[in-house]
Amino acid sequence: MTETAPYVPQEPGDLVTADAWNTMQERIYEDIRSTAQDEAGKVTHVASADDAARLEGLDLAGLTAEIARRVLDDVRGNSGYQQLFKVLKGGEVTVLEHGLGTAPLVDLYQLEYFEVATREDDETRASFATFYLCQSEERRVRVPTADGSGRRAVDIQPADGPDLGIPWVELLTRYEVPYTDTTTLDDLETEFWRAFFADPNDRFNDDQYSHSPWFERCCRDKQTVKRLKENGDWNDILFIMHPRKTVNFGGTGFSTEDEVRLPRPANVGVQHLDNNRTALWFEPPHRPDSGTESRARQYINDPHSPVPDPDQDLTGQTGRFERELKLMVLLKV
Repeated sequence: MTETAPYVPQEPGDLVTADAWNTMQERIYEDIRSTAQDEAGKVTHVASADDAARLEGLDLAGLTAEIARRVLDDVRGNSGYQQLFKVLKGGEVTVLEHGLGTAPLVDLYQLEYFEVATREDDETRASFATFYLCQSEERRVRVPTADGSGRRAVDIQPADGPDLGIPWVELLTRYEVPYTDTTTLDDLETEFWRAFFADPNDRFNDDQYSHSPWFERCCRDKQTVKRLKENGDWNDILFIMHPRKTVNFGGTGFSTEDEVRLPRPANVGVQHLDNNRTALWFEPPHRPDSGTESRARQYINDPHSPVPDPDQDLTGQTGRFERELKLMVLLKV
């Protein structure tokens, strides 16, 4: 684009609609592809005929997609939009140094624990995670039951809902994780978590993120980025999380016969301190429902214990799970 011809003209105060955003993406992609083709047509000599149509292993389509991904991520970052991952501790105030120059809209999504399949010590087992790396074809994995008497299935993708997952390559770009074709998957994963949990995000405990059996095998075999691309797996690695939109209501919630249930995230306060800082705080108790979250609660309180049986009633369990709250925080001006 030029300085006098924006892709999608907008006036101060206009809403950025889905149609406008999609149109901008399409025009950016078309502009990059057209420019790349024009520049390629000017080349009259190449050092290697085999590499004439490629740059760093990417053909024109791959190069266009990579440039477009980086451009759109920059556009998103410069638009006053921020996505943060925070761990709120009961009774503590978390200050977000967003530097947006005005009080942003604040949107909160609780990061739920969900059951996953991992592989450690040459054994596939069930555990719980907040963030999970896997291959898109890993939809259901069989694991030993809690008592060791048999096996049961863990659904990586919801059996009765739409698929989840962000292409990992997009997050590698967003968090500026460096790698080359010779970088091994295990080294790349280490660098990714280091970048992902860096400021302004919070550091999550080691028991809150993991990877799948497929991912573990590739790490053990020292698979490189180049090999993953050649095998067609590179773009199929997914980053899965379960952020759930919640609303805070006034009052103490509603009660059942044996407990009081609060809306989630329960008792989260938001206050703008000035035009560049926003405070969040969480007041326990946080009371998860029974079911998957209660089983996760028991496991997180004691991660060295076996994963609870899916049919076990754990409503009465308490501990760290109720004293902290993990959130995806969206800021927009």
